[in-house]
This record gives sequence, structure tokens and C-alpha cells, in this order.
Amino acid sequence: MLGGCCVCADENGWDANPLVYCDGPNCEVAVHQGCYGIIKVPEGEWYCAKCADLLTHMKLNGGENVMEMHESPRCELCPFGNGALKRTDSGVQLAIIGWAHVICALYIPEVRFGDVHSMDPVILTDVPLERSIIFIMLIIYLSINAWYLMACKLFRYQQPCYLCLERGERKQALQGACMSCNKIGCKRVFHVTCAQAEGLLCEEGAGSKNVKYCGYCSQHAKKAVCFSIF
Repeated sequence: MLGGCCVCADENGWDANPLVYCDGPNCEVAVHQGCYGIIKVPEGEWYCAKCADLLTHMKLNGGENVMEMHESPRCELCPFGNGALKRTDSGVQLAIIGWAHVICALYIPEVRFGDVHSMDPVILTDVPLERSIIFIMLIIYLSINAWYLMACKLFRYQQPCYLCLERGERKQALQGACMSCNKIGCKRVFHVTCAQAEGLLCEEGAGSKNVKYCGYCSQHAKKAVCFSIF
């Protein structure tokens, strides 16, 4: 659980940018209005995109066990599913829902938001093919009168996350997508959320109009001003 906003880690909230807590079952997501793209903070309950989708699914399926469902969504850009997620464009035309962390979307350079104000959806299709491998799984199932196709895109950079490898998690190292160390000449790559946990993420030029979201490997982070979001 992050100490404050899941995106920026700041524990403070302001009138113009309050810290909002998800009211979903067993959800620990807390985000600033601006960090998550909340157009208007409701006076009553508020649900993050993941919980809103799960609760809608429950209503349509007669109260299906939300605890089991709560573990199913996973970020397409890293191996993890907890945190502040937004829908992706992966299955827009195929009637499925993909997910990505807002923090992952901010730090992977080729990823962008369809709407910069609501930060929804997360656009993954701009990741160049030479830097990623796209897996498309087609699942065909029979309904009463017709066949339907479902597909899911998983993006994976060609290099594994070195932080996952250091933890002995080889399978996780190859999941999702990695960002590169911002040090010129360094070839280390890592998941945004892995760097987040180690305090290796940076905002260079913070406070200006040209903020650069970047990160450094553990070797080069000592020479940069990085912050921990875990």
C-alpha cells in the first residue's frame, strides 16, 4: 500500500486537488483528483475504474464473489494488478477490457492517454513493434445464436526487468513492458512499478511545463534526485 497517492505518493491533499479514496470492497487505492483524471469529485462514494467495473459486473451477474474477481485484472505494462488502474485501448473493438497503471503510462515514453483530462483510456498501440512483442490470444465461445471473438494484447519489451531478475522472479521479468535507465549509455531496463518500489523514479523539470518522467537504475540513481512512491 502506498503512503498517500498511488501515483505521486504525496500524502497531502488540497482544495483544488483533493486526495480521494476508493470506496470499493477491500480496495486501498488513494489518488489525487489531478493524478487520476477525476473530472469532478462526487459528494458521495467514489470508485476507481477497476472497482467500478467489478461492481458493474457483480450487478450483471447476480452478486458474483468480488474478492475472487478483485485479483483478476492485471496491468498490461507490468506484472502487477493492485494500484491505480485505467482501461486501455487493447480491446476497445473486441469487447474486452485491458488495464494499465496510471504511473506505468506516465513513465513508458510511447504510451499516452486518449483524453489527457480524464486520463482514459491508456493508449498502448503507439509502442513500436521493434521494441515490443504483441501477443494476440483469440478465444472463441458459443452463445445462443452466434460466435464471438475475444482478443487480448500483451506488450512485452524484448529485454527483461533487471530488478525482477535480481529478486529471482524470471517469469515476472518478461511480463509487461520496461522503461530504460535515463543515464546515457546504460542498458538496464525495468518495470515502472519495480522502480517505484525501489525509489528510482524521477520528475526532471518538475514545476515547469516540460516535465520529464524518467528513472534510473540503482547504480545511477545515487547521482540523480529520485523519489520513492512505495
